[in-house]
Amino acid sequence: MPWYAVEALDDAFETTKSLLTPLDARQWLKLTLVVFFLGNVGGGGSSGTAGSSSGTPAGGPPGPTGVEMDFPFTFGEVLPVVVAVVAVALVVGLLYGLVGSVMEFVFVESLRRQRVRIRPYVDQHFGQALGLFAFRVALGLLVVVPVLGLVASVVSFASGELQFSAGLFVVFVPLLVLLGIAVALVDGFTTNFVVPVMILGNVGVLDGWRRFWPTLTGQWKQYGVYVLVRVGLALGVGLLASVVGGVFSAVLLAPLAVIGVLAVPALGGLGAIVSNPIAIAVAVAFLLGYLVLLTAGLAVVFVPIQTYLRYHALLVLGDTESEFDLIPELRRDVRRTA
Repeated sequence: MPWYAVEALDDAFETTKSLLTPLDARQWLKLTLVVFFLGNVGGGGSSGTAGSSSGTPAGGPPGPTGVEMDFPFTFGEVLPVVVAVVAVALVVGLLYGLVGSVMEFVFVESLRRQRVRIRPYVDQHFGQALGLFAFRVALGLLVVVPVLGLVASVVSFASGELQFSAGLFVVFVPLLVLLGIAVALVDGFTTNFVVPVMILGNVGVLDGWRRFWPTLTGQWKQYGVYVLVRVGLALGVGLLASVVGGVFSAVLLAPLAVIGVLAVPALGGLGAIVSNPIAIAVAVAFLLGYLVLLTAGLAVVFVPIQTYLRYHALLVLGDTESEFDLIPELRRDVRRTA
């Protein structure tokens, strides 16, 4: 029995080449804008450190084991700023997700028609995109409960309730892992297979899933192989992203580092900068600008990669169910010349 996900590897390369060659700078830039909002061209993370200090009873000499930092503000003073930053980040993230849901339809239509047109495709599928966005938000909320459980675990640990903290940790870490895998699978299948079904049938996300479900369950072995192939492709893309992202981020970071080295002494040192809200706002603006430029630059590089991955999914979808074939003419042309 042929495995469609394996057979489609070469065909996806040919379909990608047919769209991107000969090089059309205007079309490439439009695809860059679309890929930028798909949210799969880079990664980010945050890390935090926590320290503790030890001392002696009152009246004893100070212990030399810790370093104390005298911050010019209290936690109560900085809390409103933290809340405001989190609120702004949440709003920006939701807006980014909304635009990304719209761009999913723009991207698939562009691959289908071999022509990138943003505004007409947005007008055509905006209602469906709103449904996709709501579906993604609902999926994200499923992960919120175990995340809140882990936060409660950390708070309990910090307050000295070690047994309660360990119990929460044992319960919510496996739950978070399982839910994370399930949500990732559902979101991936929705993006790669249900969205094309929605476009073909002009239906919403739930109706798209109802139409796709018999194909998924009837051809579960094919889609199981697809998941394995896609994991392998993701590892390769991740390695490439690490190399390209590392080089590109270093190039972008170099001028910012020079500005920082010159600005810190000129502004009176790190302590003066931390105590100055304007300086903090400027630093945050530079950081956000750096992240936007990094993501945009990676989007240019990842246009062919995203195009390849999505064509691969469209080929698998059409092979498993001809009724859902979004690119029948392109498929025939590619396989006729193979």
